Amino acid sequence: MNEIFAKEEQVAAIAEKLLQSRVFSSAKDEQNYRDLFEEYKTLLKQMIKVVKLSDLIQLELKTVSEKLERVSQIDSLTEIYNKRYFNEAYLREWSSAVRANCPLALLMIDIDYFKKYNDTYGHLQGDKCLKTVAAEIQHSVNRPRDILARFGGEEFIVLLPETGINGAAYMAQKVSDNIEKLAIEHAGSVLDKKVTVSIGVAAAHPKDGDNMDMLLKQVDHALYAAKREGRNCAREYDLSQDTGY
Repeated sequence: MNEIFAKEEQVAAIAEKLLQSRVFSSAKDEQNYRDLFEEYKTLLKQMIKVVKLSDLIQLELKTVSEKLERVSQIDSLTEIYNKRYFNEAYLREWSSAVRANCPLALLMIDIDYFKKYNDTYGHLQGDKCLKTVAAEIQHSVNRPRDILARFGGEEFIVLLPETGINGAAYMAQKVSDNIEKLAIEHAGSVLDKKVTVSIGVAAAHPKDGDNMDMLLKQVDHALYAAKREGRNCAREYDLSQDTGY
């Protein structure tokens, strides 16, 4: 603040010295000068207050903007990232993988027989199940750059930067095991009467010019294969999965 009004404060100091020197030709001139100086100091104080208030408003606006941005990135039910944020992160990490010549992997996770879960226990309990599963996946996938997002309904997606197919497959199995260990009752499931997940696994080594939708389609095909093969399992993408989807 002192730097902003340095010139004004310098003028005020000169005026103060001038008043102390008593160089005025009459008492009236001195009083007029003194009155003008007091008015100048009053205006200067007001300007300083306005600038301080402006700085506070700018800070508050920045804070509100950051909060709104955060809210726009989060799924309100599960409190993990939403699909919009995933799309932004996926583009960013795909471009990074191209530049760094690194692999990139995805997990697509679907809660098995979730419609039957809702039919059996009701939507409120279904929401609670979604939140519990999301929290467990987040707990399992905890590297700083890994991104978990709700992709839609009972489906989640995990973005794993600098990860090949083996690392992604390991992470998928970890997620699957941890969710099964929760032992959430699911009377409508044929799979041990508890909540389980099916997981598609895919990885790529992106090159300049590659279509980034390719990896999304591959992990979606892999998830379909996991469902087709009995659910409660993880399946890696391979070319044979493109047929019959």
